Amino acid sequence: MNILLTTISLDSQKGGGTAERTRRLAAHLAAKGCRCEIATMQDGDLAENLRQRGIRVYATGSVRLRFTVPFINPLRLVQSVRRADAVHILGYWNLLSVATAFLASQFGKPYAFSAAGEFVGLEHPRPIARLFHILFGKRVIRHASLLVAVTPLERGQILERFRLAEDRVAVVPNGVEEDAEAVSHSPSRLEAPYILFVGRLAEVKGPDLLVQAFADVASEYGDVRLVIAGPDFGMRSSLETFVSERRLGDRVVFTGYLGEIERSELYRRALLLAVPSRAEAMSLVALEAGVAGTPVLLTDQCGFDEVERIGGGLVVSATVEGLRGGLRSMLADRHSLDEKGRSLQTYVRGEFTWPLIVDRLISHFRSMLANRLD
Repeated sequence: MNILLTTISLDSQKGGGTAERTRRLAAHLAAKGCRCEIATMQDGDLAENLRQRGIRVYATGSVRLRFTVPFINPLRLVQSVRRADAVHILGYWNLLSVATAFLASQFGKPYAFSAAGEFVGLEHPRPIARLFHILFGKRVIRHASLLVAVTPLERGQILERFRLAEDRVAVVPNGVEEDAEAVSHSPSRLEAPYILFVGRLAEVKGPDLLVQAFADVASEYGDVRLVIAGPDFGMRSSLETFVSERRLGDRVVFTGYLGEIERSELYRRALLLAVPSRAEAMSLVALEAGVAGTPVLLTDQCGFDEVERIGGGLVVSATVEGLRGGLRSMLADRHSLDEKGRSLQTYVRGEFTWPLIVDRLISHFRSMLANRLD
């Protein structure tokens, strides 16, 4: 089966979870015998990794105006679509998704479409976003053979928002590598116990909520530090100013962006991972921490409330108050953190490894192809 995947970026620093999801899907689809090709607007280290595996990557390049406009070579994209048996489009608010969906419809190629949480932008859209949805987005949704949700919660929201039939929306969650915990065994430079945040320093990820919550409880847990690991998307300066004002400069560590090996080490050695997101389709970093055996404190906006149900951590409101209470609860019961981590590890390994998830996706592709032939 020939599969074309599209995504905004294949740069690990700028593309975040959607870039990583695309890389893993492509690599595991190829391992299952599919011929994969990827179209993206932004080249990067993940694209190079895929090329080294023999997976074809077409990077359009782009320019940022009011909207990011890709420099699509129409002939090149047409060739990619025509080679495909099925298409998987990831990301809503971009013109590459629109162009790919249009060509797939023109050539009779079934496509699965995943907004990966981006439909939240329809709740209070700016005028340009509303125009995009009317002119382009509705058509992309209408002609999709399948809409892919990352969580059951997102599936329910899609069904309600667009009044779709139940069989039009399927859940294909994020995943992790089975052996992720064995990536590195180098000694840690952080000896003190620490709480870990991994993600972009952007408002949607909520690092400001976590830093404020930590500042409120720091005096109660004098041996614990907070490690903020992730690239700056406009918030680092204000966060550092707040930390300085609260005289916590020796308690809060900003590492900047870290690669996979360094992140894996931090996960394994952390007391817990905190995911303070204001909005998230499904927290990939929570899965990564889980497979490493680290418990998680996350908000109820992360699409992964199962963490608390299976005893792998706590779910709290996406507020300073909620996170502050969660930190107090987990740190006060520190002797139980290892047990919580093992519970989460068992659950993640049993439900969210990429081979299992890709098997599910291939099944959906086959159903799309069969329905097209009927």
